[in-house]
Amino acid sequence: MAVTSEAAASAPRSRWRLAAQVVGLLGVFAIAILAVVFSDLLRDRLAGAGYAAVFLLTAVGAATLILPAPAAVSVGAFAAALDNIWAVGLVGATGQMVGELGGYYVGWSGKGALSHVKGYSRLSGWMARYGVLTLFVMAAIPNPFFDVAGMIAGATRIGLLRFILASWPGLVIKNLAFAWAGVAGLQLLGWLTH
Repeated sequence: MAVTSEAAASAPRSRWRLAAQVVGLLGVFAIAILAVVFSDLLRDRLAGAGYAAVFLLTAVGAATLILPAPAAVSVGAFAAALDNIWAVGLVGATGQMVGELGGYYVGWSGKGALSHVKGYSRLSGWMARYGVLTLFVMAAIPNPFFDVAGMIAGATRIGLLRFILASWPGLVIKNLAFAWAGVAGLQLLGWLTH
């Protein structure tokens, strides 16, 4: 069985993509650990920088498939460090919403072959049947398919305002759950004393 030149060329790209994902994941974990270690400094002196970090980590994580910056880790750790579950959850959701606009634009502009994306047919069926409710549910539940849902929303010309109004509340629910879980988990481990 001969390996095609296309398959041979994609192997190095796959390794680079995997390496970028591993480095990105390790970077997010390192930032989350530093946020917990320096929680007093973040809470007392650099709270604005902490919220900016949450916004940037969640926006970048939502904007790219190459860097899988998990919102759960960054939002949970910063909620514990900044001692404000509500603010971190809202900032994280807003960052993710900004990042998801890229996927929406890709779908809207018609770039890419969305029909070949895993989960496309099922999600497009749900979008046709349930509309913006699908976006809300996909945003509220931690899953890798919300990016595809955003692209489908753009491709099917769900208006940008409808996309935001359907997705952001779901992202708020998810990020508040991440923030609460981060604080509760670190308290359970005894890493938080406040």
